[in-house]
Amino acid sequence: MDAVIETKQGSLIRLFVKYPILPTLIFFVVMCVVFVFLSPTNMQGQVIFLSQGNLYSIFEATAGFSIGAFAMTLVLLVGCLDISSESIIAMCAVILGIFIETFHMGFWLSVFLTLSVGALCGFINSQIVIRFKVPSFLGTIAVSFMYLGLAYTFSGSKSILFTEQASRLSRVFGSIGSNASFLGLPVLLWWTVFFLTLFYLLISKSKFGRWAQAVGGNELSAFSSGVNVKMVRTAAFVLMGVVSAFIGVIFCARLGAASPNYGSQYTLKFIIAAVLGGTTFDGEGGNVFGTLLGSLVMGVLTNGLSIIGIDVYIQQVITGIVIVATVIFSVYISSKK
Repeated sequence: MDAVIETKQGSLIRLFVKYPILPTLIFFVVMCVVFVFLSPTNMQGQVIFLSQGNLYSIFEATAGFSIGAFAMTLVLLVGCLDISSESIIAMCAVILGIFIETFHMGFWLSVFLTLSVGALCGFINSQIVIRFKVPSFLGTIAVSFMYLGLAYTFSGSKSILFTEQASRLSRVFGSIGSNASFLGLPVLLWWTVFFLTLFYLLISKSKFGRWAQAVGGNELSAFSSGVNVKMVRTAAFVLMGVVSAFIGVIFCARLGAASPNYGSQYTLKFIIAAVLGGTTFDGEGGNVFGTLLGSLVMGVLTNGLSIIGIDVYIQQVITGIVIVATVIFSVYISSKK
């Protein structure tokens, strides 16, 4: 009997090793079922958790860090971490406000220059890690203080209200609440699909993606095989910087102002969404559809706990437990591989 149980456990472990996204999918389904049963109903007798307004709210809350999590998946895939992304979000949001409201630049020029600043930040991060051999965690957490300090300095610790391009920002990068839509679907949904497709093609269908997986799996072997390790890691950091800047633009579009407070704790959300989606800290995985599922897990968990009336501090405890369990499982699966 014990042998049968051990065989079943071994088969389950092998299944999870082969499909690391499976536990996240199971947890997501169980969580949704629990929230449906525990959710109160509205005056029409409809379950609030399943209402269209609440589903839109979940999507709106998760769209930004879903996009960032796709880029973080690539960074993890090359064996690195970028802790500075939330500070880049804040700084680039402020810079967009300055370009539009202070310098009165054109709309698309301001957006392009803002994304360019994000790319520059990513390049700086890559050089700290690659050229000076600083571990990515330490290097990027160090420069994050610099980026955040610049955000507060440029803005004078105040929000910059958009008056000239507020409606256009909302239409192009806007939130669901602003009724910004294209072909009947929210603009944020289209942007999420765009970045999902972009990173799927980049990671899973391109030569660059194979190089990235080789670098994260075994840097020395990748280098010996002719892969330009420095170029691959630089590209990953630059893309993370551009995407972070883009999320800063989304914040500005959603809220109609630029603030140095944007992006708080987003780096953690990026990393956890990627890990929940099956990407490990050892450069394994890289499934952006899994990352999207991980983002939805985080969004639904927060939303569902709020709907059933769990205290906000208890929500943090529960979220922390999920994060700890995720990291432990990721390390365990990596050891089994």
